[in-house]
Amino acid sequence: MARFKIGCHTLTWGNYLDGYPIKDALWEIREAGYDGVEMYDQLSRLGSAAALKTQLEEQGLALAALSANIRVTGDEKEDLAEAKGKAFFASQFSVKALMATGGWTGDGLKKEPKSYKSLCKRLDSLAQYASKFKMQVAFHNHLDTIVEDERDIVNLLEFSRSLKLCIDTGHLAAAGSDPAYVIEKYASSLALVHLKDWDPKIKDFVGLGRGIIGEGVKNILATLDKINYTNWIIVELDRTLTTPFESARSSRDFLRGMGY
Repeated sequence: MARFKIGCHTLTWGNYLDGYPIKDALWEIREAGYDGVEMYDQLSRLGSAAALKTQLEEQGLALAALSANIRVTGDEKEDLAEAKGKAFFASQFSVKALMATGGWTGDGLKKEPKSYKSLCKRLDSLAQYASKFKMQVAFHNHLDTIVEDERDIVNLLEFSRSLKLCIDTGHLAAAGSDPAYVIEKYASSLALVHLKDWDPKIKDFVGLGRGIIGEGVKNILATLDKINYTNWIIVELDRTLTTPFESARSSRDFLRGMGY
């Protein structure tokens, strides 16, 4: 059985408490038993790379990845400014993959070749920039975008040769796809994994083991072991009905119960 690098996403803290202190979130993530952290925060909140390194070192955590949002408007430079800034910032931590999501239907994009081409044009430009730091761009499948299920992933990859994937198990399950199957099928393109569950009754994401994936998480992890996956697995939860710490600890305990 593989010893995976398991991190936790700060998204839960940001959505639970506006302006939460990063140092407090890092302490709770360490206490919950994680090895590292993925951060979606704006660079202005992260401060200097040196300051963040100190905070991470104090908790014995690694920076697993940063998250970036890609818009598709008429100004490509503006659309990519935040993501390129995060790629440069992350390069100072030897991060291997920048998580990028985008292709929002709310921006007027549709599941058609024109929209996939426009999105991939942005993503390939970002990937070329990130490659200067030996970093990959891992695109995150997401509900309410043009990349929700396996079929959409096929359409995306058709228009990009440089793009890698961040497979989000919860979003795939919510869209009707089998996460373990998709992970194995697209193993050569996999650069990052977001591990989460989905409850169709409340139509929202829930802690690991509490949704339709449930015990199937073990199959997902076994599949990652089978394909010799070595990068980060990030436990993520958008919202919580308890506290971010309690949710993070519960999911980590669930993984421990499966031997991971």
